[in-house]
Amino acid sequence: MSALKVDVSIAQPFVVAGTPFTLTTTFENNHEGNIEVLQLSYHVPFQVQWVGEQAYRNRFEETRSNFLKRAFLSHRAWRAGVSAPGAGMVWGDGKTDYNTAVFTLVPGESGTYSFSAVVRRWLFAAGGDLVFPGQVKYRYNGEIHHHTFQVRFTLRPPLLANCIGAIVGSVVGPVASGLRDQGPTFFSSVGVAFIAGVTLTAILSVVAVIYSSRKTGEAQPIITVEDFWGGLLVGFLVGFLGSDFFGKLVPIGAVG
Repeated sequence: MSALKVDVSIAQPFVVAGTPFTLTTTFENNHEGNIEVLQLSYHVPFQVQWVGEQAYRNRFEETRSNFLKRAFLSHRAWRAGVSAPGAGMVWGDGKTDYNTAVFTLVPGESGTYSFSAVVRRWLFAAGGDLVFPGQVKYRYNGEIHHHTFQVRFTLRPPLLANCIGAIVGSVVGPVASGLRDQGPTFFSSVGVAFIAGVTLTAILSVVAVIYSSRKTGEAQPIITVEDFWGGLLVGFLVGFLGSDFFGKLVPIGAVG
């Protein structure tokens, strides 16, 4: 049995692509002697880029010195410290002698280490799982031990990606419907009426996507939109089939 208990968590129930998240590792000493934590390492999934804390702090302090930068760029300071996609994250002494411990835990004591990461490709991101294999090297009773573990988090695209897909589909759907009904002459008839129809279709499609994301016990949608392509399909069907199809997606009285 390992003398060190390791638990890993994130603040939110799942990871949203395009939004930084913080991964917190908690170490707990369950044995009678002291434990010296020497190194923590993660094999980071290729979709993920971890954020270097020092580079982030430097960029954040830089934006604070300028009002315009502070207003528009401070929330993006993390971009200055992102690693290459899938680059491994290592915290602690990388030397083989491990003379320096990152911290020492007495029996029953816990310690934590946190780092931020992000899935930057958010528009076409698909839902799924992010798997982080990890390893902790520690010293107990004068001997070096290795504790390996694996954590899994759910990845979801942001609602904005689904809505953008719906808007794209709301343009493609009416075009396909017009070509079906009028053939090549459709393009010569495009005018203000068509633009107004596409605008209405886009609004209805976005409403349908937002409604489908509610997923409450009282209001379950007949379809679930998980990503850009799901939003595109909803927008296409609303534009191709008309407002009657929207009524099936969002029943009267369901919104509210």
